Amino acid sequence: MLTCDTVPASSLTARDIELWRGMQTVTPAFASPLLSPDFVQAVAAVRSDVRVAVFKKNGRTVGFLPVHVRPGRFARPAGAPFSDYSALITFPEPQIRIGDALRAAGIHRFQAIGLIDPYGVFSECPGGENDEAHGIDLSGDTTNNANKKLLKNIRRITRHLEDAHGEVRIVAGDRTRSTFDAMIDWKRRQTRDTGLHDFVGAPWVQNMLGRLFEADTTGLHGFMVTLMAGDTPVLAHFGARLGDRAHPWISSYDPAFSTFSPGQIFLNGLHEPLEAAGVRYYDLSTGQQAYKAIFSNTSFAVRHTRAYSNAPDARLSAGMARVGADIRRALGPKVDGAFARLNRRLDQIATLELDTLGRARGVAYAFSNASKRMKVADHG
Repeated sequence: MLTCDTVPASSLTARDIELWRGMQTVTPAFASPLLSPDFVQAVAAVRSDVRVAVFKKNGRTVGFLPVHVRPGRFARPAGAPFSDYSALITFPEPQIRIGDALRAAGIHRFQAIGLIDPYGVFSECPGGENDEAHGIDLSGDTTNNANKKLLKNIRRITRHLEDAHGEVRIVAGDRTRSTFDAMIDWKRRQTRDTGLHDFVGAPWVQNMLGRLFEADTTGLHGFMVTLMAGDTPVLAHFGARLGDRAHPWISSYDPAFSTFSPGQIFLNGLHEPLEAAGVRYYDLSTGQQAYKAIFSNTSFAVRHTRAYSNAPDARLSAGMARVGADIRRALGPKVDGAFARLNRRLDQIATLELDTLGRARGVAYAFSNASKRMKVADHG
């Protein structure tokens, strides 16, 4: 029989953490820093709603699901929207169904983001949105998919950048506070200019990013990679690193350098600096498929979906959700797509803003800036 203890992240025992890490080691699909107990504890240090569902069979721990518990028995992956991946962490072939697991945990609905499900725990959840996650695997052949014409252009713009501003180089593991602060400012300016929600402006996000930047590099810590031209930072990536795997969340650049296409220079030149810094996998995750497909050398399928408990009232909610989805599809792909985009926008606001006033402001901002976002989308 499957049972569950839902506990604060701070209540995980040393044995729990040892088991969790063992599950990650045995199953490479779970190896992301964002699926580690370390990440869950980092989020719990800045948010009070983090819980870990600890599943047991016959008294033996068989799985972990870290979540944000929200009203109405709704849950999201701990760290959302920074939890680009979600999973029920287990040993191989756990013989667990997500409907049973959620019922045992007292959760009616779970919003899976970038679902990694090597053992079919979520197989009873059809539908959702298929996606592809990209990465730079430095353990073998690091050749990317850039063609000769693009590589020639990258060499040309690199020379122009060097002629104008000095030697171009990439610093992996940059700990310069002024560069970190500049990177955050660039990203916040970009979100304002494009009408997107300021996802790095929420107090808990700023707190988490700052704590990670200052964290000891022997454990989970913030990892910044900076493109420099002379003594000037041009572009930076920042995210979480644990061991030899890094997962950037933020990519931003100084708009003054936009004519040099700094993103192409940066991504094409990452391999050697990352290897020198001991990184063996640089996880570019999902989204912005065009450039990630060019500059990565590996990818894998994920899915964004909603899982429901098999409790009777949760099954009713699932049925109503399927009816709503059928109606949207019947109205045509244009209407269905518009609803999907609206739902994603509202869900992101809900993950970031933790009080009613903040969410109301976020929704108002989203509607008032819809035309700006559409204009940006029309121009790619």
